[in-house]
Order: sequence, then structure tokens, then C-alpha cells
Amino acid sequence: MTSPVSTIIEPGIGLWRSARIGEDDFPETLNFHEDISLGAMDAIFDARITRVDHALDMAFLDLGDGRTGVLSQRRAKLLGKGRTDNIGDLVQEGMMLRVQVVAEPSALEDKALPVTPRPRLTGRYVVAEAGGARLNFSKDIQPKAVKALTPLLQPFAARAALIVRSRAGEVPAEAVAAEAERLSGILSAPLAGKPGLVHAFSPLEQALLAVTATEGGIFVEGGEALRDAKAMAAKHWPDLSDHLVLYNESEPMFEALGVEEAIEEALGDRIELPSGGWISIEETKALTVVDVNMGGALKGRSAGDAKLIVNLEAAMALAYHLRFQDIGGLIVVDFIDMSAKGAAKDLMDVLNDALKDDDVPVQHTGVSTFGLVEFSRRRRGLSLRQRLMRQRADVERPAAVGLRLLRQAARLGGSNAPGTLAISAPKAVLDWLEAQPALLNSLKARTARALALEESATTDVRLG
Repeated sequence: MTSPVSTIIEPGIGLWRSARIGEDDFPETLNFHEDISLGAMDAIFDARITRVDHALDMAFLDLGDGRTGVLSQRRAKLLGKGRTDNIGDLVQEGMMLRVQVVAEPSALEDKALPVTPRPRLTGRYVVAEAGGARLNFSKDIQPKAVKALTPLLQPFAARAALIVRSRAGEVPAEAVAAEAERLSGILSAPLAGKPGLVHAFSPLEQALLAVTATEGGIFVEGGEALRDAKAMAAKHWPDLSDHLVLYNESEPMFEALGVEEAIEEALGDRIELPSGGWISIEETKALTVVDVNMGGALKGRSAGDAKLIVNLEAAMALAYHLRFQDIGGLIVVDFIDMSAKGAAKDLMDVLNDALKDDDVPVQHTGVSTFGLVEFSRRRRGLSLRQRLMRQRADVERPAAVGLRLLRQAARLGGSNAPGTLAISAPKAVLDWLEAQPALLNSLKARTARALALEESATTDVRLG
């Protein structure tokens, strides 16, 4: 599996993962696709306002199934009720709203989920947004395609704002219309009488929607997952169908293609650079701090050359890790001070070039007097470290360990060896697994085996 760029999809129980493999066979991006029972990011709910806090200018909502949402005044203004002085002018207790979860930062792990009253669904060909009735086309779509699509999409644009993506000009118009009908129908359906989930893409749907590179193939691990992916693509996204390929090597795909190794490096205390320097990435609640260090880069070099080389390597490594770890918000990088003429310009040129590959807009300042550069990158959810590690102590979250054990158990249970499937893990991990009966039942059904959970100081999956 080499160039051109390819996509790999790994099925799982509760959590699927996908990654984009670049032309150099190096993982460029990593995506996690959670079942709604594990994460509600981008999910749409019918919700009831339970409390309006006038002091905080926030409203709290019941989303159903034990979930609580929070609506700020800034987002409440999207309801479009003219000029307002406080949130009480926009919403009242008991009001029903259709909302979408817009963030799940780890700092709010046990708190209300931030929501917006203007849900937005991003499909492969169409983006649909509540709160308006209009039809816009990407400037990349040819006039002939616009002419063919317009009469098909106008009925659905009457119930939601539609933005037709450039990819729509490359597929049959009927597929674009079908997606527009589906997404606009979700947004415009009548409010339910009680709080509850309205829509969430399944992990498989999320994985297919995340595909940006098809020319090198979309490799899916496992025959059953491939059949499901082909069926879904045929139904919703026909441009993906011919690119779906089975990965059936003995070594797990994410290990064989270096993704697990890249994750391990990203979560380490320091990321080594070719010159002997290194960078460290530390996330806090307010911002992410990146420290650039000389390490052993001075060996055989002048101080000026070593500083420039380390900074240039750090700039390229930073651009990569912003994408791969999906780090968002404010990022402050402490580059090594350089006094050589033109060195700061060389650094910014390399940095700007490296950031061009990012799918998410990134803004940054120049180099300050103290060697600092500030970045702002749109936050899309949990970063890699927030997802897999506890913030206060760098140990794996019970959910991350549990999901990994479920992946291992599904692989082992699919072998021809006889026996009961046994999972050994610390109590915190077992407690998490036992609180997810649907995932355990899915494992039993997939492997057709009995399952035993055993408390242990270490983790293990075996047949006994």
C-alpha cells in the first residue's frame, strides 16, 4: 500500500478509527468515530429548557437519556429574535428546541454539553443548516452541473439552507438530491414532545464521510465491515464504492502502516527531531504550549546553524502534530532565540508552507521578541491526548483501555482456537466495560463465544 494517498478504516466495538496515509506511506491524519453511547459530538437532539441562569446568561437543557446541554446567550442569538439584552429574552423554561452538540472538551467531561440551536449536517455532497431557506453552490461546480442540480434541490432548500459542495459536480445528480433530501428532512422534522436523540451518524457513516483521499484506495479491515461499507456507499455515496478494498493481512492494519507507532510518539513526553533537538507538547485547559529544545543538535554545528535547523524541523513537526493530534484553540510555541539575519523569515516561510496541508484553518502571529509564535486553530472536538489520556495524570483513560481490549478481543475471538474469551484488566476498566452492556453483547455476538471479565493489575485478552 504505497502512494498515492490512501485511507484506512479500522472497525471496532463502539469506536471505529480511520487514518489518511500519505504518499510517503506515513500517517497524516487520525480520526475517531464514536457510537452515540460514548460521545455526542455533532449529534442532534430535541431538548427542553430546564433552567435559565440570568446571572451567567446561560440556559440549561435536558437532552434526554441523562444528558444535559448548555446554551450560551451568544449561541441563543441564532434563534433570530432581534436585539436582546439577556438570554431570558430568547428562551424560557419549558421551551422545546432542536439543538446540536458543538463541543466535548475534556475540561467539561462531567458537565453540560455546549449546544447550538442552529444544527448543521455536513454530508459528502451537501451541507444542510437549519434556520434558513437558500441554495448556494461551490464556485468549483461547473455551470452545467448547477443547471442540472438546481431544480432537483430547490424543494429541499425550502426547508433548510443548502450548500452544495464541489464534490457534487462529480457524481450523479440523483445522489446529491438524495443526500439533500435526507439531511434537510432531519433538520425540518417536527419537534418531538419530549427530549431525545434526533440524529447521529453511525461510526461507519462517520468514517466514510471523513474520507478525503480515494485515489490510493479506501482499505477496510475485515470482510463484514467491507460489506457494510460497500452497502452504505452504494446507498448514499456512490463515488466511494469502487475505491473500497479489503485489507486482509495478518498484522493489524494500524500497526502495519505505522499509525500505532505515530500515536505512541505523539503521546510521549518529547518528540525527537532528526538533528538531535526535540519538542514537547503540553495541553492545558486554556492553551497548548510547545517547547522547542536544542538537545544534542549542537554536535558538529555552529550555534547559529544548530538553532536554525532545530527551529525549522520543529516548525515542520508542529504542523504535522497539529493535524495528526487534532490540537485546537490557542497554541503558543517557544522557538529557540535566533540572532542570524534572515533566520526569522526562513522560519516563517517553512512554517507557512507546512501549514498549507492542514484541512483546518490555522492563523498565527510572527516571531515575537521572546521567540514566541501564537497559533489559533479551530477546535473540532477532543485532541488525541485529551481523548486517550487523563488530563491531571498522564495515564490512559479507562474508556480508551476498554475500547482497546474490545478490539483485541474481537480479533482473538475470530480465530479458530476454542475456548471462552477472557478479558483481564484493573477494576476501573472493568467497571467501565460492565457499564457498557451493549458493547459486551456486540462482542459476544460477533465472536459467538462466552465472555469472562477478570480483575487484574495488568491488561490481557486470552482464550481459556
